[in-house]
This record gives sequence, structure tokens and C-alpha cells, in this order.
Amino acid sequence: MRLVSAGTNNDPGTARGPGLNRLPGTLLLSVLTVSIGGAQAFGGTAAQFASASLGAPEPITQAEVPFVDRFTGVVGVYAAVVDPDADSYEELAVVRHGETRSFPLASTFKLLVLLEVMKEVDRGELGWGERLAIQPEDWSLDSGRPPARMTVSRLVRRMIKNSHNTSSDVLFKHVGLGRPETTLAGLGLERIRVTLPTREFWVALAGLAPDIFPYDRLPAAALTYAGTDRAQQIRQVEAVRRAGAGHTVARIDTASNDFYRFRTWPRDTAFEILDNLDNAARPDDLVRYVHHLFLRNGLSSRNDKRLRKVLASGDGALDRRQIEVPLSYWGGKGGSDLGMGSMVGYGITKSGHHIIYAILGAHMTREQADWRILEDLLTWVFDTLAEG
Repeated sequence: MRLVSAGTNNDPGTARGPGLNRLPGTLLLSVLTVSIGGAQAFGGTAAQFASASLGAPEPITQAEVPFVDRFTGVVGVYAAVVDPDADSYEELAVVRHGETRSFPLASTFKLLVLLEVMKEVDRGELGWGERLAIQPEDWSLDSGRPPARMTVSRLVRRMIKNSHNTSSDVLFKHVGLGRPETTLAGLGLERIRVTLPTREFWVALAGLAPDIFPYDRLPAAALTYAGTDRAQQIRQVEAVRRAGAGHTVARIDTASNDFYRFRTWPRDTAFEILDNLDNAARPDDLVRYVHHLFLRNGLSSRNDKRLRKVLASGDGALDRRQIEVPLSYWGGKGGSDLGMGSMVGYGITKSGHHIIYAILGAHMTREQADWRILEDLLTWVFDTLAEG
């Protein structure tokens, strides 16, 4: 979303910290579970354990998740080998660490916007060539001035490949701020919160919607927002949208610098505000959503193929470049903002493993070094889960 270390807006496609080097690290304990038909077994392939007796699942072997003790903030990892042909979500192996904590999503929320757009196209309510108006009141923090109109196809491509904030906001508002939540409720994933476009996020942080998010009481206002139901959250976001409509992008950018430079709120308080205000999810819930996105989305064959093609370009395929295991397919999306980073996606190895992952970090104080750790974790996840 925003490259915060420099205190300025990031160019499209540079929405996360650099750093591809591998870091050595000591180990913290997490759990690797291999599951066959609802039973647990010691590591190995599913075929090796086809005769395992069924029973109550229990973890029976452990793997150590590396690097996390070097992380300056909090980190959550959940990754699973899944059976793509099973009637429901079925895990064959899992690695996890801190997976039940909720993390701010930054631009990863755009995955949920994408699916709602795809469903509208599938229903004939929206066309790929349809040109949507881009009003000044919907401009977000990006480099350059957007055109007055863009096709849905171009907006989708820019939202996913370049993490373009204005594109995601236009699409999110077009399908309706409540649409992702309706889908999530139907999946039993109500803990995931996606109600806030990027412009309104920054308007709130900038203190430009004082009736809803008064800047001198921003910690309490964000906490209240997080504690209300989704319908009320959306009403508040719409109020922020109206309050911020008259402000230019330059004004929002300048006003939000107070927050990003910790002039009023110290770092720890700023991180708490982001936890409560930003779209948020637990890693384990995100993995289940990504399973739905890729394997149970209900789209026509044509649009399912298009969705996979679009997601194969996510963030310029930065995540894919961290995966050393040979792949036949990868698709995903990440994000970054002040002290936070996220990497979420789906990969198919050439050996036939279908791996879904969610790696999220927050409260980071050494962002470039912490990003290297997140990337190293992604490499490790595929190396580990593709061994079976």
C-alpha cells in the first residue's frame, strides 16, 4: 500500500520492502501435522499412510519454523498441502506458527475484491470492457494521476499486478463495500474483516474525518471501530468517504505524515491503531479463503482461468521468486504498510503438491530485514511441504 520508510508514496509495483537474501536463523517451535482422511500420521506422503486408522486428529510430529525469533514484531504462518479434488477443504500436511492472531492485511485485501468483481462478470452484471469512471474523490495514494475512466480489465490487472490503490478502490466501491463480508459469512469466515478501501484508510489516519475518527482520540476510535459489527463499520467507512471527498490526494498524503512519522502517536500506539483500523485476518482463516478463491470459487471455466492468470501476476510475481521448489503454477498477492507485511497465495509444485500459504507480519521495526525473514519463511514453507 504505502512505502513508509521514506515517508512518501510508493510507485505501483513497489508495495513491499526489498531484500531477497537468505538469512541464517535459530529456530522456534511450531507444528507440522500430516493428516490423512481426518487421521494424523508421522510425516510422509498420503499414499504411505492410506491404511492409517481413523480417529481423533492429534499432532504427532513436529517441525521447527525457522527465522521467527529474529523477527522484530509478530509473525503468523499457516500453510497447508490440500487435496484439490476433495469435496471440502482437506489438509494433507500443515505448518503453523502464530496462526490464530489477527494481522492487518495491507494490500492483501485486494484478493477479496478481485473475487467479487469476477462474480459480477460471471453473472453478466459487469463486463471486462466496461469503462468505470474514476472520480477525484476516489483517487488514492499512487504515483501519477489516473485517467478519467478505465476498463474493468485494466483496473483488475493494475490492482493485482501493480497493487494500484485507486484501481482497487474504484472496483471495491463499485461492487459494494459489503460484498466481501457477505461471501465471508457464507464461508464461515466472519473473523476476516474487509470493509475499508485504501483512500478512506488514509483519510482516517490523517485526521480528515474528525467526526468519525478524531485524530486526538484515534486509538479509542479505531478500537471502537474494530469492535462494532460489519454493517456499522461499513456505515462508518461511508461517512469517512463523504468527509474526505473534498480533499486532494496531496492533502491526504501530507496530513497522514504526522501518523507515519510518529509525531503524535508513538510507534507501539500507531501499531495498535493499524491493528484495529486496517482490514484484518488470521493466517489460518486466510488459507481457507484462498482455498475457496482458487478451488471452490463457483466461477465459469473461462473466468476461473482468467482469475488464475491475473493472480499469476500478483505484485509482479515477487512471491514466486522466493520459492525454490519447481512450480507448475503460482498465484497470489501481498501487501505492506507501516510495520506490516503479508504474503498470501497458492502454488502447485511439479511434484504435484497443492500448497496454500499465508505469512503475515506486524509491528515490524526493521522493515527491510523483517521482509527478508518473511521471504525466507516462504522459501522454507515450500521446501518443507514439498518433501512429502
